[in-house]
Amino acid sequence: MFEPGTLRVTCIALLVLGALFGGAGVALHVRGLLLADAVAEGGGQAEAACFAAARRIGGAVAPTAEGLILAVPDTADQRTALTDASGLLAFCPGMEMAYFCMGKGCGADGKVAMRMELRRAGS
Repeated sequence: MFEPGTLRVTCIALLVLGALFGGAGVALHVRGLLLADAVAEGGGQAEAACFAAARRIGGAVAPTAEGLILAVPDTADQRTALTDASGLLAFCPGMEMAYFCMGKGCGADGKVAMRMELRRAGS
């Protein structure tokens, strides 16, 4: 049915193509593993940027298991504090606001204070 020379060339060509496709599959699998590590490392960098932005606002920043708590005991300009709080959400893409309080009832000694709690989305 097939000539021996044609059969040999066809088998060698199929063997080479199989090896190429198998190698490409292994390369794609390894690339996926490396990208997963890079994405996990990037999440830590995003969280560090979030904490740094919270520290720039001022006050006390307390990390929690679910996220962070920002407490500013004396807020002189409430509009600026509200702007800073909403801007902080932009620096914390994986977090959502769980609690926010600003006014005289939020701080000690009747001073206008701000307290904000951010939690990781889904927790």
